[in-house]
Amino acid sequence: MKNFEIESMKDRIHFGKTKEYFEEVLTSYQVGSYRSSVVMLWAVAISDVIYKLQYLVDLYADAAAKEILDEVRAIQDEDSRSSSWELGVVDKVFKNTNLIDSAEYEHIRYLQKQRHLCAHPVLRGNLELYKPNKETVRSLIRNILEGLLIKPPFYTQKVISEILEDLDDSKDTLNTQVKVKRYIESRYLNRMTDEVEFSLYRTLWKLTFKVINDKCNENRLLNLNVIRVITNRHGARLTEVISADRDYYSNIAANGDPSNYLIHYLSMNPSLYEPLTEDAKLKIQHTAENTDVGRICGWFTRGDLSSHFDYLTNWIEGELYPDIDDAQWEYVLELSDSEEWESKCAKLISSYYCRSSGFGTADARFTDSLLPNLRLFDKESAEYLLNKIENNNQVYWRNRAGMDHKKVRARFNEFLPADFNYSAYPAFDKNTRIDED
Repeated sequence: MKNFEIESMKDRIHFGKTKEYFEEVLTSYQVGSYRSSVVMLWAVAISDVIYKLQYLVDLYADAAAKEILDEVRAIQDEDSRSSSWELGVVDKVFKNTNLIDSAEYEHIRYLQKQRHLCAHPVLRGNLELYKPNKETVRSLIRNILEGLLIKPPFYTQKVISEILEDLDDSKDTLNTQVKVKRYIESRYLNRMTDEVEFSLYRTLWKLTFKVINDKCNENRLLNLNVIRVITNRHGARLTEVISADRDYYSNIAANGDPSNYLIHYLSMNPSLYEPLTEDAKLKIQHTAENTDVGRICGWFTRGDLSSHFDYLTNWIEGELYPDIDDAQWEYVLELSDSEEWESKCAKLISSYYCRSSGFGTADARFTDSLLPNLRLFDKESAEYLLNKIENNNQVYWRNRAGMDHKKVRARFNEFLPADFNYSAYPAFDKNTRIDED
């Protein structure tokens, strides 16, 4: 690691005191005083651990952190010159908090061994003091910076409730997915270990997909957006997390908003559906067949998008007469970015428009659903729409049909052959033909 990289990381050290003391580490390293650099690095690392424990006590009144600090103070009161507590405090922090993980713990222990060799007059056979090489010191500095000094303090038992309270207080501000991502990553996730992050995910799963009460109902969308951020950060690892605790994650609501939210989430992350238990899958499949959200989003319960297209077509053209808004059409379109799926979406919108049961409904569906999505059509889906129009006089007899369908014909003329036979669709052709003088 080059010096400018160390300088860059140094600026990210969390505590001001730690940053100030680290300057001595860096100065010693830069002038080649490697023994001094290692000895000071150990002192800085232990001091930073103490600062983090005190932070947890001051901010969260954390009992575990207070217990560790009380033990340290008791040892120092008994023998102020003793350093026996230093490695002990690292052991306790590793076992009882989430300030450091196993890899970081081993790095700190290795630093302690190097510090012991540098600080004590253990002479070699040639009567020379131990001197670490530049590469060893550089590695020690990097590991302690990355694994300890630049990380703010967090502790599992307290941080989850703290985050939930903070999100509740900030919900009016966090009204978009982009804002949620910026806020939750900057304030919390970027400072956490993966284990703490997964603990937050586990808690939010229950609050979002299981519990029904006023507070959960009020914050359900916000909680889902936080879940999405964590999902995007960890991807495939969440499949392992759910598989390892499948009974907990399978304890979901059977209906209502929690079930609709879950099926929408799983539609974007279908790999997380497979680890769930069969009873949970039955609940999800029930939602997929019996709610509008489930019908639109439950493609993963039907095997593939082709089967989902057939299902949606039958639903739209059936006797339920669903109302589908622009956000739902946008969702359906985003299920795949292939041209084939765009054409299928155009067919679905055609079916929806041409299933209109009255003039007013046809007017609204043309304006809200068909017109904004004319860009999706190709020759096959265009012919599909024209055939559908011919079969519903509520679509072609309405007052606005001529004006509206001329927009369709103008768009289709951009890609259909110049000799395309519109006369095969007489109702549409009559409304849209431009007569020559």
